[in-house]
Amino acid sequence: MKNSVLFLMLVAVVVSGCSGITVSQDYAKDVNLRDLQSFRWKLDPESKQGDDSELSPLVANRIRAAIERELQAKGIAYDSDVPDFLIDYNLTVESKITSSNVGTTVGFGTGGYGHVGGVVVSTAPDIRQYDEGTIYIDFYSANDDALVWRGISSQVIDKHDAPERVTEQINLNVQKILEQFPPQ
Repeated sequence: MKNSVLFLMLVAVVVSGCSGITVSQDYAKDVNLRDLQSFRWKLDPESKQGDDSELSPLVANRIRAAIERELQAKGIAYDSDVPDFLIDYNLTVESKITSSNVGTTVGFGTGGYGHVGGVVVSTAPDIRQYDEGTIYIDFYSANDDALVWRGISSQVIDKHDAPERVTEQINLNVQKILEQFPPQ
């Protein structure tokens, strides 16, 4: 019995640590995205790192590095002179609340020698607050600055994670976003 309880607690901890990443994309159907073989940043790093507390210089640098690494792995090169497309990115963090309809608790008790007994039934909603981080990666035509592709990832995050964990999550989210590019 004791081992069963420990096992269930371990499973609960592992499952709660595996928050899923949701990805999506949208793109201009009239643009052949497979022809895009070189990129440049739409904005320089300093202009991306304003007063927005979610996109600190450290986080911005991690996102840029992850995007560059993933694109280069696809054979897409950085070209500051004549790129095929321009890249921009953003990060938002939104505080959300979720609730379940009703949580139910039932308790039974008996007194000495069966003379006193009772039943307790309690119902209460289960309310939970969490933060959801969303990374947007946008590709723009270098010719006319038109948006041609957008990839998005969302995931439950902990704003107080260690830098190593933040880097790991950014890398994973950017990888998942760019797995969609170019669209099939």
